[in-house]
Amino acid sequence: MLSIASLAAAYSAPPTIPTIEIAPGVHMPMAGLGTWQYNSSVAEAATLAALNMGYTHIDTALGYLNQDGIARAIKSSGRSRSSFFVTSKIPGGLSEKDAASNLTLAVSQLGLDFVDLMLVHFPATWGGKGGKAMRQATWRAMEAFVKAGKAKAIGISHYCKSHVEDVLEISTIKPAVNQVQYHVGMGPLNPAGNGDNATDYKDYMTSVGITYQGFSPLCGPCDPSDHAELITGDLVTSIGKKYGKTGAQVSLKWQVQSGIPVIPKTKNPDYMAQNIDLFDWVLSDVDMYALNSAKTPIVAGDAEGSGDCPVP
Repeated sequence: MLSIASLAAAYSAPPTIPTIEIAPGVHMPMAGLGTWQYNSSVAEAATLAALNMGYTHIDTALGYLNQDGIARAIKSSGRSRSSFFVTSKIPGGLSEKDAASNLTLAVSQLGLDFVDLMLVHFPATWGGKGGKAMRQATWRAMEAFVKAGKAKAIGISHYCKSHVEDVLEISTIKPAVNQVQYHVGMGPLNPAGNGDNATDYKDYMTSVGITYQGFSPLCGPCDPSDHAELITGDLVTSIGKKYGKTGAQVSLKWQVQSGIPVIPKTKNPDYMAQNIDLFDWVLSDVDMYALNSAKTPIVAGDAEGSGDCPVP
């Protein structure tokens, strides 16, 4: 862990990472660190390196089973609470009582008084059980959590239009964010991705004022060839050469230039530095058009919200 933190310290000029307002007075950084699939020790090392480098957003979840490591990293970093933004998540498909206990546990594990953003991780259990009544029950617990000062904003992940409508039917606090998979190959000019509704009804989320956030912007859970296409593929690397940037940076820049916050995952300090080096250069209209028109990678499961919702 110390070696990674020491390497991060070599990047002495903290980056300026712009934000997007996701709820009144709540500003989410446009780029942050994802921690999915990292155990506690790896998450601790990666988070500490990122915070030492000047990252302002760490994304985790109760289900990642690594929040204790992130808590240690936050404490070790010495960063003031106001200098960073934390997202966590609780499981879906819970009763109001169980959602409340999971919310309390999530914040407690992080060693924080509050999180900046709390999400419901899925519109049902991972096995697809739950439905409308459970979504509404969970959302009532989420709203109570905000009102208790334990979260600044609340949102959802993997939700389709019908799931959001279930929440909006009873909500007094609108979901601030829908966090979904999104990457080059699923853009607005790609017929294979069903246009801008490539995942979880992007156009609809925008129409009701819910910020659309991309997880796995480099196609992390995809087949290795699809993942590589967004990092070393011909399209992104050829564009990157024009700007002196990597293919991965082009893939990430496409999203943030489109107004979509990203949370790429890495434990490599060099990649960490590249993943937030996105904001002092601009892709041309021609290059944005080419990226918007990309037809690959589009993989099974990407277009989960483009037609019928995957869970009731």
